[in-house]
Amino acid sequence: MRSRPSRPARFRARTLILPLLVVTLAGTAGTAYAAEDTEPPSAPGPITVVGTTANSVQLGWAASTDNVGVAEYHVSQIFTDIAMLHRTATNSIVVTGMLPSRTYTFGVWALDAAGNRSTAPPSLRFTMPPGDGQPPTAPKSLTVEAVGETTVGLSWGPSTDNVLLAQYEVLSFTLTGNTVVGRVYLLPPAYPSTSITVSGLAPRTTYWLAVRAVDEAGNPSALSNMVTVTTGPAPTCAACYYHRGPETWIAVRNTAPAG
Repeated sequence: MRSRPSRPARFRARTLILPLLVVTLAGTAGTAYAAEDTEPPSAPGPITVVGTTANSVQLGWAASTDNVGVAEYHVSQIFTDIAMLHRTATNSIVVTGMLPSRTYTFGVWALDAAGNRSTAPPSLRFTMPPGDGQPPTAPKSLTVEAVGETTVGLSWGPSTDNVLLAQYEVLSFTLTGNTVVGRVYLLPPAYPSTSITVSGLAPRTTYWLAVRAVDEAGNPSALSNMVTVTTGPAPTCAACYYHRGPETWIAVRNTAPAG
């Protein structure tokens, strides 16, 4: 005859199982609760600038609402190709590390505890107050690299600036003034260039050209050295040439009928 287990042994077996049941039930209930909340928060109100300092900006917006509760706000900050993300539990934030005269784009959206994300209001484009009154250094050693019928290739030594260079401008000078005939944009600053092919010029025309740098605050540098260049002739014959100093220009045009 088998012996029946004693009551104390049966009681001990039950106490080992109960904690596992509690953990399993609690986990299932938490998962079900999170899965039930699929409603995102409402969109925050428009972003506004509350105040600025020389290197910071305080932003605010009308708070979002949610069926359970808003957990936090995410604020994006973009300058050219540089993006940053900030988090805050309130509908206001102070963003530091800003630079004068730079233009930033900000966006904001709300998230709840289940990870539901709201839509975003229109982004805010904001330029920090001026604080950069120092112009860049002048470009150096402007050189003519190539001359065409309506184009001129130029190169020069780079400028420097205390904050950030924005562009180079190529100016054409006449007796009555000057005109910008080419620009080299330096933002985003990943691949700065110090050369350009100026196009749209008139054939067989002499130009006096110089380059200047402009920083992000709009401060222009002094001019580089000036170069004089004469574009080539417009072809008016099947094959012709002309002399310019020690150089000989040749223009060839195919006048045969197409076929």
